[in-house]
Amino acid sequence: MKLTNGWKKLQRIAQGPHASELVPVLGSGFVTQAVMEGSRQPGAAKRPPPVDWMALLEGVAREFACHHAASHVENDVPGQTTLLWDAMVAELTTRKPRTRSAYEWEARMRRSVARRLREDQATPELARGFVESFLRLGWDDVLSFNFDRVLLSRGAKIAHGAKGPSRRASLAARADQRSIWFPHGHMADPESIVLGAHAYGVRIAAMQAAFDAHARLRAPRPTKALATWVAIALERPLLFVGLSLTREEWTIWWLLTQRARFLARRAPARRPPAFVFARRPSSSERLEAHAAFQTLARASELLGLTLLEFSDFRAGWKKLRGAIGWPL
Repeated sequence: MKLTNGWKKLQRIAQGPHASELVPVLGSGFVTQAVMEGSRQPGAAKRPPPVDWMALLEGVAREFACHHAASHVENDVPGQTTLLWDAMVAELTTRKPRTRSAYEWEARMRRSVARRLREDQATPELARGFVESFLRLGWDDVLSFNFDRVLLSRGAKIAHGAKGPSRRASLAARADQRSIWFPHGHMADPESIVLGAHAYGVRIAAMQAAFDAHARLRAPRPTKALATWVAIALERPLLFVGLSLTREEWTIWWLLTQRARFLARRAPARRPPAFVFARRPSSSERLEAHAAFQTLARASELLGLTLLEFSDFRAGWKKLRGAIGWPL
């Protein structure tokens, strides 16, 4: 398949001598694609259906009888998940008798999310072949904004690699000479899961501490010695796949703006690029989807991100696989 512009730039990096330094930054869309490909395999139809993110959120809303929020889940506007989560917290907190604080309700809801992800056996099973093929490409580090175990080999341990204020910016599993980082937490540690405005604020504080620690270094450390995912994201080329990147993703946009400021004093040739795999919505889709895409395109232009645009998921994934040397 013929590649142009940003796709060729990605290909040069992903198939060059330092290909393992490219850092995939993955969201729920990666898991969705993995499940879709796994569903096409023989016998897949006999397995129970996997739990997608909106179904999981609706399940939590119904478990806690948050009827007002649950009624909005099916008609979710792109980029409003945080509002739905906080609406559930508020709905629970205002009930009488007021037996729990907002913090306590939110902790219970996070544990529910973690439990549902543990109980979902279908998604990891369906995604396994796709994920193992992807990991065999030889990444040194992967950032996953999902909370599940899809990317983890059996028995992998989740641990914090740093101490102090930046501890929450270092949650990772290390196996096969690779680190899988979880910027938004993981189901193995429900307290670490980032859902809701309060959790975003706390996580940004941890990211700021990690950023400050890295910025204080007199000379950049070898990438193998970087202690947090924030430091890795500052020093390495990034490839965003499966993330909607709406403005609701405060942690990501905080990082991208800080990254642009951090790298601004370097010569352009020494600034690691960042690629964003993004589908342009069709003319029949909601206006909100078009607005979100235009916002992403403008932000990419302003922050120096390379937008890898496509209009059809099947064609987009084919181009992506060709660019990074991932056999079809």
